[in-house]
Amino acid sequence: MLPVENSIFVLKVALKYNKRIWRKIAIRGDQTLTTLHHAIFRAFDREEEHLYSFYFSSKPTSTSYYNRVAGARRYGCQYSETEDKTDITRIDNLCLQLKQKFEYRFDYGDEWWHEITLVKINLPHPTWLTPS
Repeated sequence: MLPVENSIFVLKVALKYNKRIWRKIAIRGDQTLTTLHHAIFRAFDREEEHLYSFYFSSKPTSTSYYNRVAGARRYGCQYSETEDKTDITRIDNLCLQLKQKFEYRFDYGDEWWHEITLVKINLPHPTWLTPS
């Protein structure tokens, strides 16, 4: 299913080293990766902001994540040294497919790695589309 305007993306965000610790997050397609970062930050009860990045790889998920992120397209926060920025990259512009996995790294010092999986794309509710 391809997303339509105002679709809701449902993502499973799991800690890379302990996938039993995870959260489910729903985000609109017109929101940015920065918004997703803030949702993850709140969902995992983080206390201090740190640098973060999202990594999108075309390598199979069976590949070790170090090899996956080595050649991955990286979207970094405004203070990171990346060309692709999270504050201008919308979720619906990422061309995500169901069950697609990508990585999120929070805090470059402590290296909190997460695996994010797209589990569902919900169509917008008709009342969301009516002007107020």
